[in-house]
Amino acid sequence: MQRIPLSSLLWALAVLAAGALLVFVMLRPAPPPAPQGADHERLPVADAVSGGPIELPISTTGDRFRLADLEGQYVWVYFGYTACPDACPTSLGWISAALDRLPPELEGEVAAVLVSVDPERDDRGRLETYVGHFHPALQAATGSHEELQPITERYGVFYERTEIDSAMGYVVDHSSSTYLVGPEGDLLQIYPHGTPAAELVEGLRTHTEATGTAN
Repeated sequence: MQRIPLSSLLWALAVLAAGALLVFVMLRPAPPPAPQGADHERLPVADAVSGGPIELPISTTGDRFRLADLEGQYVWVYFGYTACPDACPTSLGWISAALDRLPPELEGEVAAVLVSVDPERDDRGRLETYVGHFHPALQAATGSHEELQPITERYGVFYERTEIDSAMGYVVDHSSSTYLVGPEGDLLQIYPHGTPAAELVEGLRTHTEATGTAN
């Protein structure tokens, strides 16, 4: 009988865990339980955040990802990685639920993207599989650390690789905010880790009503 590599088994378990947590988030209106991994509330916070362009070579769309290509839409941007055991499935679950709760006038006007800070493992195929478990409107992109660095600095994102004594080899501790980017590419709002779908949608409606883009 052919043996399944341990790394493949761990990857499959991570995907199953993400799917299970997504179902939990979608069906339960209360916030999910606190994660047992890194304390994302205690990670370093940038003094100044400007946002700005995001352009990366690896994308689930098959072409180079450019945030500018989503001009005219509101975009929820999240920085994480596919092997994340807790924060990413929780946050992406809330973003996916928010996409499903959009009012009729905003359907088709909102997108979402996961920017992976683990380019060593997250190739296009792995990103496609991962985001496919969440929502069809969720894209993903990544690039080298040299390409990620100026982007994460402008968005105030902290991430750091930590070696661990397991088959995974390492984890990536990272901040876990969700960023709302406006139709003209400007950073409108930063939501802390654990912000539920209802608050994401309410924040979006506040901005659309203020600019008169919601009917």
